[in-house]
Amino acid sequence: MTVTGTRTPPPVLDARTIRSWMSLAVRTATRTRELIDGFNVFPVPDADTGSNVLLTLTSAAAALDRLPRAADAAQATRTIADGAVRGARGNSGLLVSQALAALAEVAADAPTGLRPVELVHAYEAIASSTWEAVSRPVTGTLLTVAADAAQAARALLDDAAPTAPPTVGDIAGAAALSAQESVVETAGTGHGPVDAGGAALMLMLTALCDVLSAPAPGAQPDGPLTAVAVQMLTDLAASSVSHGSLLQGGPASSTGEFEVMYLLEATAAQATALRHQLERVGDSVGVVGAPDALGVGLYQVHVHTNTPRAALPRTGRCRQVCIHHLHPTALALGEPLEAGEPPLPYASAAQASAGHVISFERLASRRRLDGVGPQQEQASGRRPSASPATERAHRVGVIACTRAPGLIEQLARTGAVVLLDPDREGVLRAVGDLGLPQVLVLPCDADSAARAHEAGRRLSARTVPSTVCGPAGAATPEHAGHAPTSSQLLVADTDDEARVLAASVAVATRTTGTSLTDLALFAGRAGEDMRTLALDGEAAEADAVASAVAALLRPDDELLTVILGRDALPDVGALAVSAAERAAALTGTDPVEVVVHAGGQAHPDVLIAIE
Repeated sequence: MTVTGTRTPPPVLDARTIRSWMSLAVRTATRTRELIDGFNVFPVPDADTGSNVLLTLTSAAAALDRLPRAADAAQATRTIADGAVRGARGNSGLLVSQALAALAEVAADAPTGLRPVELVHAYEAIASSTWEAVSRPVTGTLLTVAADAAQAARALLDDAAPTAPPTVGDIAGAAALSAQESVVETAGTGHGPVDAGGAALMLMLTALCDVLSAPAPGAQPDGPLTAVAVQMLTDLAASSVSHGSLLQGGPASSTGEFEVMYLLEATAAQATALRHQLERVGDSVGVVGAPDALGVGLYQVHVHTNTPRAALPRTGRCRQVCIHHLHPTALALGEPLEAGEPPLPYASAAQASAGHVISFERLASRRRLDGVGPQQEQASGRRPSASPATERAHRVGVIACTRAPGLIEQLARTGAVVLLDPDREGVLRAVGDLGLPQVLVLPCDADSAARAHEAGRRLSARTVPSTVCGPAGAATPEHAGHAPTSSQLLVADTDDEARVLAASVAVATRTTGTSLTDLALFAGRAGEDMRTLALDGEAAEADAVASAVAALLRPDDELLTVILGRDALPDVGALAVSAAERAAALTGTDPVEVVVHAGGQAHPDVLIAIE
C-alpha cells in the first residue's frame, strides 16, 4: 500500500510526527472508547478495554506535552513509553504501553528519526515484545494483530525494488492495512464481535499512517484512514452479537476473580522474579517496564488472580496498588448468599460450628441497611435495565482505602476499588479506573483522608466541573459529566479499617440510583454506633486483648470485630472469641457475633470494633 498526498512523505518518523500521532491517537481513543468497551469479552468480559487504552494513551500524551519541543525522536518515544507505563490500565493498556516501549527501544538508536528499515524493526519489536509480555499468549487477539502488521511491513520492505524503496508512509500504510484485515479475522474466534485489544492497536497503527500522510509536516491530520477504520468497527459491532449477550454466555478466558495492578520500582532481576511469582498465582500476567542506567526501573504490573495478597511483590517498592473484583458478587448485588461460605479465619473446628462466629459474607448480608437497594430491584427484574450510558451516569464509584493487605479480598467483594497504602496519585489512579462522574472515597485514617482531599484538589484544578467535597453531609452539586477527568470526589468520615469495612458493605448495593451525598451518609451511618480500640505492643498480647474485650462489651452489644495486624500473635483471635463467650455467660445474655480478620497491617497490632 502506497500512501499518496499533496506533499512528499517525510523521510523519517521524527519527533514532530510522533507528537501529531499521539494527539490523533488520543482523539481516536476518546471517540471510540464506548465502541471498544462493547467489544471487550476476552480475557474478562468487563467492558473496559476502550477506557483502559484511553487512560494509557492520555498518560503517554500528557508526558509528551511536558517534553521540550526541541527533543528528538529518541527522547519523544522514550517519554511516551514511560508515560504509558505509568498510566497503563488493564491488560490491553499494559500491552499498549509495551508496544510503545518497544518503539522507544528501536528509536534509541535513531535519535533523528526512524527510517523505513528502522520502522519495520519497530513493528517487529512491538510484535515480539507484546507476545513475550503475556504469560499465556493467545492467538486471534492484539498479539496476532501486531504480528500481522509486522509481517506486512517486512514484506513490503523486502519486496521493494532497489530503485523504488518504500517510504516510512508506505511502511506505515502496509502495517495499518494488514492490522485492519487482521482485526476483521478475529471475528468468530470467541473473543467477541472482534478482539477489543486488537481493534485498539489497529486504530493506533492507522493513526500513525494518517499523520505520515498529512498535508504538511506537524499538521493535525483529520485522520481519513482512521475514520474509515472506525466506521468498519462500527459496522462490525452493529452486525454482531451484543456485548451484554456475550457477557451472559460462556465462561471468561481468565479464571482469576481479582485484577491487581500496581507500579513497581525494582531491578530487572526482581521484575523477572515477580513475573514468575505471578504466573504461579494467576493469569493475564504482565510486568512491563525497563531498567535505567543504574539498573533500576519502573514497571507496571498486572495480574488476574484468586489470591490478590499473593500477587504483592516480595522485593522492590510498589505503589498505586489497586484491586478490582472482576465479576459482581452476591454481596455487591444484594442477592441471597449461597451455601458454601469461605472458611472462617483464625477459627478452630469448634468455633467454626458455633453460631456466633460468622464469616464476612454472612456479616455483610446481615448488616445491609434496610430496604431493597436499586441494584437489587434491577437484578430481581422489578426495575427495567437502563442503557450502559445511563447506568454509568447514575452510578457512584467507591474507593476503599486500606493499609491491611488481608482485607483487600473482602473489600473488593463489595464492588469497591481497593487502594492499598493510599497516596494522592493512587487515589487519582483509582478515580481514573472507575471512569465515573461521581466517586466516594472511604479513608482508613487521617493520612489517607488528607491524600484523598489532595487528589480532589488536583481534579478540581484540572477540570472546571470538578468539585472537592468535605465530610459526609456536605452539600454536593449535581454533576453531568462522564469523562474520567471530571469526576466529583467526596471523602467520607471513615477513619479506621473497621469503619471502612462497615461502610463498604453499607453502600455496596446502593451505588446506582443513589446520590453521592446520600451514599456518603449511608457510609457514615454504618460506623455511627461503632466503638473502636487500637492496641499495640504489650497491650496487643493475647491476654491483654481478652481483658480489653471483656471490659468493653456491654449486654446490648451485637457484633465484635477483631482485625489482627502483621505482628499480632496467632492466638489473639481465639482468645478474643473466648472472652466474648465468658462475658456473655457472666451477664446471662447470648454471645455477640464475632468476626476475626487477619488484616496484616503494620499498625495497630490489634484493632477491636464493637457495635
